[in-house]
Amino acid sequence: MLDLAGPWYWGTSPSVLRVTADGLIALGPLAGGGRRSRFRANGDGTWTGLEGYFAGEVLRAVRRPDGTVDHLDLGTFVFTRQPYEEGAAVPGGVDPEGWRGIG
Repeated sequence: MLDLAGPWYWGTSPSVLRVTADGLIALGPLAGGGRRSRFRANGDGTWTGLEGYFAGEVLRAVRRPDGTVDHLDLGTFVFTRQPYEEGAAVPGGVDPEGWRGIG
């Protein structure tokens, strides 16, 4: 579980995954309010949300061929180690021209 701990991004929104003293993992915003949940291990490498927005949702660490974590898959959310990390799975893809203002 320790390789999952630390900062994660949903798009450009920072979150942090922590391992709790009672053996659960907790995912929530890096700062301020927002969606947060604790997860219990299912014994097969996945975790299930216990409360809040992610209650009942399955969290899965998607690993690269070498075993390192590529991204976290949580329902319709994909969390990466960097905001829209190059080469990571991002729903809908990433515009090659980057972020631009509206108008």
